[in-house]
Amino acid sequence: MSATVAIQPRSAGETRALVRTMLGTPVVLAGLLVCLTFCLCCLHFSDPDAWWHLKVGQEVWNTHTVPTADHWSFTVYGRPWLPHEWLSDLFLYAIFHFFGYAGLQLWLGLAASAIVVLSYALCYRYCGDATVAALGGFLTFFFGSIGFSIRPQVIGYLFLVVELLLLQRAFSGKPRTLWCMPALFAVWVNCHGSYPLGLGIFVAAVACWCWRYRCVGRHVRFLAAVALLSAAALLCNPVGWRLLTYPFDALLHQQEGLNFSQEWLPTTIQDVRGLGLVLVVAAIGVAALAGRARASLFELLVFVPVTVLAIQHLRMLFVFGIVCAPLAARIVADLRGPRAPSRDHLPTNAVLLGLIALLCFAMFPSAGKIEADIDARNPVEAVQFIRQGRLAGPMMNDYKFGGYLVWALPEHKVFIDGRADVFDWAGVLRRYRQWVSLESDPERLLDDYRIGFCLLPADGAQAQVMRHLAGWRRAYSDGVAAVFVRSEQAEGSGATR
Repeated sequence: MSATVAIQPRSAGETRALVRTMLGTPVVLAGLLVCLTFCLCCLHFSDPDAWWHLKVGQEVWNTHTVPTADHWSFTVYGRPWLPHEWLSDLFLYAIFHFFGYAGLQLWLGLAASAIVVLSYALCYRYCGDATVAALGGFLTFFFGSIGFSIRPQVIGYLFLVVELLLLQRAFSGKPRTLWCMPALFAVWVNCHGSYPLGLGIFVAAVACWCWRYRCVGRHVRFLAAVALLSAAALLCNPVGWRLLTYPFDALLHQQEGLNFSQEWLPTTIQDVRGLGLVLVVAAIGVAALAGRARASLFELLVFVPVTVLAIQHLRMLFVFGIVCAPLAARIVADLRGPRAPSRDHLPTNAVLLGLIALLCFAMFPSAGKIEADIDARNPVEAVQFIRQGRLAGPMMNDYKFGGYLVWALPEHKVFIDGRADVFDWAGVLRRYRQWVSLESDPERLLDDYRIGFCLLPADGAQAQVMRHLAGWRRAYSDGVAAVFVRSEQAEGSGATR
């Protein structure tokens, strides 16, 4: 005899409660944050580094192996190189493979929105006030706007928010949540180099928890087991311990790359987000001096080092926004004091959510607009000219063009691209920096590498210099890029464009 299970219909009271939840103020505030983030991400598509990340993903997709040596450039060809974000690259290429550029654009909007909304949820758990929590979510959006792009860092920082949520839940009475940590780190280590930051936060949280509650016996064994499994999970990668050392090598032994790339330069108040950092830190400091700020040892161990990193490196403002948001939200909630809950006007909230959805749909760019954005930011037509003119010889290219050339012009190996690490190790980045900043004789580098043609920004200083070099002629120029060739090659390639 088989047993049947009757499905009980949802009662009218439960239905009304669900509707009130779905149309409540917290959901509307989350929708506004999504709208703000999604629409910002829809304003532009192309990032110079996105292209070589897609190329890595394409190679992993086609060969089923992770490349361990460079074969896209002629300057460091064959040198060891480790794509430490290979899993993110594979994921991004899979989206492109199935859904094209529009799929990547949609992914960016959704992933960035997820970071902001999860930060909003974390702030709500800290302060219990949806309006104040929305302010924390906005802080994450504001500082995160520096890094919303089609790059693995978006995935890495999404994992950071998830980790903070898991830790908050675990230390609020549900410690078994920590069993999720090994799985999180096993994926994170293959996706982005920010995993050491996540590991450091986890170690700090466990240490503070043990110190605060004087953990002994089974609690210590539980935490030790989770910590050991999380450390072991880092070795779940295709190259072993070498992947673990990369982030430290980048910070300690790639000074040329750190000084050359704008995102690794120190933060200044000339950037509005730098000014925002100063204001946030000052406000928290004033609240602390006035005795109105509560901060645990764990929060201080995270907030202070991240603030220092954000001052030293512009790109770390993204992380600062994630870390400072819950602390700032709780301080504001304490200053605001308890408030009586306001009554939601459900029809108005429903209309607002509908308008938010329509605005996000209207802002999403068409395929033609995405293509136009790619054309406006990359040397698309210059690549066509090089291919049609069959230009020969080693190519000198601008650093920011390198990633696109790796993706769109694979038959010509590049001089340099956005993988600053491998070019830094070989000394190529230093010579390129001296060449592009006119610290050395421009002809010497071109002759040493026997450059046959150059692809440079049309309005860049180096393009102006090339016009006056003997033996070189501008063969092509548009609003984005200019192609310069040696005079004998220009004569053989046809008319100048």
